[in-house]
Amino acid sequence: MTAIKENAKENKHVLFRNRNFSLLFIGGLLSSPGYYVYLIGVEWLMLTLNDNRFYFGMLFFAASIPRLLFLTVGGIIADRFNQRTVLFLSDLSRAILIAVLLAFIWLDTVTAIHLIVLAALFGISDAFSYPALNSLTPRILEKEQLQRGNSFIQMTMQISPILGPAIGGSLIALLGFKGVFSVAFVMLLLASMSVLAIRVKKEEKEEAQASPWQDLKAGFQYARKNELVIAIVTMAFFLNFFFAGPLSIGLPVIVKDVFEGSAVSLAIVEISMGIGAMIGAILLAAITLKQPGKAMVGSLIVLGVLFTATGISTGLIWTAAIVLLMSIATQIVNIPLITMLQQTTDKKMLGRMMSFLMTVSTGLVPVSYVCTSFLLALGLSIQLIIIVSGIIVTILALYMLKNKKIISFTS
Repeated sequence: MTAIKENAKENKHVLFRNRNFSLLFIGGLLSSPGYYVYLIGVEWLMLTLNDNRFYFGMLFFAASIPRLLFLTVGGIIADRFNQRTVLFLSDLSRAILIAVLLAFIWLDTVTAIHLIVLAALFGISDAFSYPALNSLTPRILEKEQLQRGNSFIQMTMQISPILGPAIGGSLIALLGFKGVFSVAFVMLLLASMSVLAIRVKKEEKEEAQASPWQDLKAGFQYARKNELVIAIVTMAFFLNFFFAGPLSIGLPVIVKDVFEGSAVSLAIVEISMGIGAMIGAILLAAITLKQPGKAMVGSLIVLGVLFTATGISTGLIWTAAIVLLMSIATQIVNIPLITMLQQTTDKKMLGRMMSFLMTVSTGLVPVSYVCTSFLLALGLSIQLIIIVSGIIVTILALYMLKNKKIISFTS
């Protein structure tokens, strides 16, 4: 037992002696919280500008459609070009978009349409960021370091719902929207500089480089033969429809309309989400799951039950506590999922496989946003929408116990 602990401690130290990984980690510590500072600012700005909650739902829809359309392109780009450069341009472009929003605010001309258009442009940037990040990580780490490395990268992402809303909510209260978006701009700009400093050795290319269309075709053929990819994508395809829209749109609406809270109240709920996600990431950085498939499906069942409880909750603190637990479960779903794919995928296909996963698994997410917005416009309670969605997620998760490919997977 002592030897195992010492080995884990040694691996962690080796991980951070890796200059490239340290820079990627620092970039994430700035980029993800910076994005959440922007996000809480733009959510509250939209809720303030327009009382029609359909426009609020369209904010999420506008970001998800371009992300969905460009994810496959982002995967091809990640496989054909320097992932470091792609990640740098993604962070830099988001900083520029926030600068544009700041200009609209200073000129006092910002409208709901401006926010929706900027959300769409953010979605395009995200489409290139995700496959680049998840195909860059295996290139700078050894295979046995991937779960721990992914956990630390997830920490940078999940500290964002802690720091982001805390900073964002405070800045809105103290300095207004100009202050919150100025901080978000600086954080994303610094993140892009950190990523730019990463140096990755060029891998040998095939003598005759295939065309983008041939790359896309080869990626589809590879995915079709990979039973694990098919199993995971099928699961995520249906689950995200009942989870993404009701959760993303539901929490801010519950805080604003049901609990009659402020931007600080929304920050409390989103901070609890970040704390839970951080706990989950730390847990998986400390231990190695021998049967990640079983852990993933079990956590998915717990997630469905907790999601249902979110709709039943009658107070801000109870909701924050449930969201915290839900975020822990989400990490025990997401981190093993990504690690399983990274461990079983040819490195030359990683960008495309990650983009395919996101493209197909989030294919119904824009529809989820529209349906949730439409149901709210019809006058249905957001709490009722979440309760029904949570029950369906639980049922679908229970059905996944029959999937032998996922359940039987071992590290």
